[in-house]
Amino acid sequence: MGTNPSLLVRRDIGHAELADIVRRAKEGEDRASSDLCVYVYAHIYSYLYYRVDRAEDAEDLTSEIVVKVIQSIAKQRGNFHAWIYQIARNHLIDFYRRRAVRSEISLNDIPEQASGKSDGFSKQVLTREKLKRGLKHLTEEQRQVVILKFIEGHDNREIASIIHKSVGAVKVLQFRALKALRDYFTRREVYEAEN
Repeated sequence: MGTNPSLLVRRDIGHAELADIVRRAKEGEDRASSDLCVYVYAHIYSYLYYRVDRAEDAEDLTSEIVVKVIQSIAKQRGNFHAWIYQIARNHLIDFYRRRAVRSEISLNDIPEQASGKSDGFSKQVLTREKLKRGLKHLTEEQRQVVILKFIEGHDNREIASIIHKSVGAVKVLQFRALKALRDYFTRREVYEAEN
């Protein structure tokens, strides 16, 4: 079963509109809760997609997180994005703990992509699967910054709030992450060219 495409459409709304939807959802308004589900699903799915091996896991986890968000919306305080990403992060940690206990984690779940010529990292078109492999070579904080910045589209100030770091620390993490990705893809390109 695939993800409902309408749920993956980004719901980029302004801060004031989001605050109004959250307020109305806290008051129990069904329409606001429904809008919030769509908004949270669109943001959290892409965040999780790059952190798990299978799209089906990302779909299941995202659905579970949306339920948690709606169930606990009345208790939400502070920055809404920081709150939902913290819920997602905690849920993801629990997911990997459960899998580790069942010994089901496999590094062979990601299929190899056909290689091709490239003019270098800056011009290379990355498939989702290649990007997922590259992200595995970053630290947890670097991976989180790359996903929030380049996939989710948050600015450095928002990322700093979400991950509880300074804007300067976010910039350093972003710089190191991009350097690590560039090095990884350059090494991979050289390896593929030699073989």
